[in-house]
Order: sequence, then C-alpha cells, then structure tokens
Amino acid sequence: MIPEGQVTARVYTLIKENHFDDAIILLEEFRQSFQKSRAALSLLAYCYYNTCDFQQAADCYNELSKLFPEVEQYQLYHAQALYKACEFEDATSVSMAIDTSGETGVEVHPKVTKLKAAIKYGCGDLSAARQLVGECNPGDQDTQINEACIWYAEGEHEKALQKFEDVMKDHGYRGDLSYNIALCHYRLKQFAPALKHIADIIERGIREHPELNVGMATEGIEAGSVGNTRVLSETALIEAFNLKSAIEYQLKNVDAAV
Repeated sequence: MIPEGQVTARVYTLIKENHFDDAIILLEEFRQSFQKSRAALSLLAYCYYNTCDFQQAADCYNELSKLFPEVEQYQLYHAQALYKACEFEDATSVSMAIDTSGETGVEVHPKVTKLKAAIKYGCGDLSAARQLVGECNPGDQDTQINEACIWYAEGEHEKALQKFEDVMKDHGYRGDLSYNIALCHYRLKQFAPALKHIADIIERGIREHPELNVGMATEGIEAGSVGNTRVLSETALIEAFNLKSAIEYQLKNVDAAV
C-alpha cells in the first residue's frame, strides 16, 4: 500500500496543475484507508469544490465538521458548499449552528454573515439579505457586489450597473463582474455596451485560458469537454455566450443567435 504521505504529495502536484478530476480519483481510491485523515478529506473536498461538484464537497466538509467540530472553518465550508448546491434550507441550518463567539469563531463571523446574506438572496428574501449585507464591512468587495445584486433583483438596474462598475473600477477586472455589467446594460436595452463587455469576456477567456479550447473547435475534430470547472465559472464564458445569443435575437439577427 502506498503511504499516505506519498498519496498526499501526488495529490498536491495534481492540484497545482489543476488536474482536480485526477486528484479526486486518487483520493477516492485511498479514501477507505484514510477515513479519518484530515489532510486527505480536506483535499478531496477542495477538489470536488473546484470541479463544481458542490454536493460531494458538502458531504466531505460535513465529515470534517463531525471529526473536527472545534474547527469552525469546516462548518463554514460545509454551509458554503450547500449554498452552492442550492440546498438553501440545509445551508441555513448549518450556518446558523456555527459558533462565532469564541476566539477562532470571531475570525469567521464576517464570512458567516456574508454567506447568510447570500443564502437569503438565493431564497428570494431580499429584505433579509439587505439587512445582513448592512452588517458587513461596506468596503469589502463581496459586500459591494451583494448590494449590487440586490439592486438588480429589485429591478433597479441603473443603480446595480453603477455599483458593479464602481466595484470593477476599485478592485479590477473579474469575468463575473463584467458579465453582470453586460446583463444590466441588456436589461436597460443598451445592447452596444452589453456586447462590448461580452466581447471582452470572450477575448480574455480565449487568451488567458487556452485549456478551455474556446473558439478552437475544428470541423471534423471532436472538441474535448473541459467539464464544469471553477475556472470556467469564473470566466463567465457560458453566461456571456448565452447573453450574446439573447441580444442577437433581440436585434433580429437570428443566424448569429443560433
């Protein structure tokens, strides 16, 4: 049997190279041998999260929370993975149970509050979400994005647009922010600036992430799937292409929309 240390070293190498699926296969193969290994379980949870398999990540973090109840971070990650899996009721229960009164709990308290706000937003409870966002650090990037998202959900697209633009100006480019800006322009029927942001998302995706093979398919050659990866999510490429199709359809450019 391969020693745990060697397995862990190999997994770290795979993670460094963003080969999360291969790391998962290796970790799952040895999972029964390392059932109570904090390192192996946390690595497995991290890999599942990065492949956007949030339910499996939640299961791993749930195990870690039971094995190491004194580590509030695992409870936070458990709730966060449940939220990402759209299991809002379970995410709420786990987040409410996190003890933020202790010395280590104080450190996770702001993150727990932000997560609770996100869960309320996911449930459509915008009033509760806004109240929780009001308890967060106003200078925090996530807080500002959450404020903008609430404005958008309330139909205040101009206010949301201004907030998203301010965040990107202050904190730099992010694919999801650029998409949100494009979406606000779309809702305001400002198609030209929306298309400009979409083009920027696609151009950056092609240039910065060649491993995604965006625009590289050749007739007669089957393009390999890149899976539902965290990188793909962060680039907002899928959302950008979908929004581009919607705009082309609005402009009656049916061929381009298809």
